[in-house]
Amino acid sequence: MLIRIKRYLFPISVLVVATLILYLSPIVSESFRPAAYNQQSFVKATAETILTEEVRPDPMVPSIVTGRQRVIATINEGEQKGEQVEVENSISRLHNVYLQEGDSFILLIRERASGTIYWPFNHDRAGAVYWMLGIIIALILLLAGFQGFNSVVSLYFTGALLIGVLIPAIFAGLNPVLVTLGLMYLKIVVNFLLVAGWNKKSLSAMLGTLAGVVAAGVAAQLFGEMAQLNGLYLEKGEDLLYLGGAAQIQIRWLLFVAIMISALGAVMDVAISMVSSYHELREANPEQSEKDRLLATIRIGRDILGTMTNTLVLAFVGSGLTTIMMVWGFQMPVMQFMNIPAISLAMIHALAGSIGLILTIPFSVAIASYIYRR
Repeated sequence: MLIRIKRYLFPISVLVVATLILYLSPIVSESFRPAAYNQQSFVKATAETILTEEVRPDPMVPSIVTGRQRVIATINEGEQKGEQVEVENSISRLHNVYLQEGDSFILLIRERASGTIYWPFNHDRAGAVYWMLGIIIALILLLAGFQGFNSVVSLYFTGALLIGVLIPAIFAGLNPVLVTLGLMYLKIVVNFLLVAGWNKKSLSAMLGTLAGVVAAGVAAQLFGEMAQLNGLYLEKGEDLLYLGGAAQIQIRWLLFVAIMISALGAVMDVAISMVSSYHELREANPEQSEKDRLLATIRIGRDILGTMTNTLVLAFVGSGLTTIMMVWGFQMPVMQFMNIPAISLAMIHALAGSIGLILTIPFSVAIASYIYRR
């Protein structure tokens, strides 16, 4: 019983720390967080009665309708819980919130000098996300047991660091590079302690991962600067300049931050795979020369590299699919689309991540060889 308690002590401690970070972060960041422009709130509501409706199928997307509605809705939470209000609903392609009686949706309530505005902000999609998250957690726990529990705790801890520490620190005007490096190091250490415990294998994987993500971040920043790109060209990057707050965001370095975060997961997979391969070769044949063992591990890394690089590149391609379709549809020449900031940024993002992945293999193998021989 005592052994089982000790086994869960570290992951539970990480769980508590992550929860405290998420709880205390809004309190600590209140002094430098940008003030809200509008006095508004979002509440769940239910469409009770459709008073009038003038809608028609969209001529270019027949599966949706556009037009106008007047709806009586019941507010289900907040200070006005239980009240019924009349809502004007303008339906377009982008704001396609078509309501039917009984539908649950998110209602925006905005206070203005001329009066209170009620607007159907969007469908209530949180339920689908929470169900998917619950299914993923259940599958992980069912298939992986205690190791799965540690994985869930690690993911929760990562979210707490990003939402509760990194974003507030950037808004506080701290250097994003230094903050990200510190948080990534902490994340890597906690993750491998949860997954593999404290041993030579986890230490080697920690250092290999850190080296790989730093290489990816440096490549992104270096070639981004060479291409006259920086954090301003990230999606909504320029908008951050106008949010206000107590300090000016150092937006130039956000490209480095973005690539380190996006490449971390893949780099961790490669690092632990390489170190585990080296470890197993060493255990299986202690008499094997170090040179042969290193070459064998590198050969394993070549097989891993092809699929992991594809994974990273295809992830970025998938996120920019509509942009790529526009390039193809407009028949843009190479000279034109290669120099569109969004396209150039996506390519540098993907290629920098690939550089980090590639370098993770020799870094991890060299670090493992050094640590295991000491």
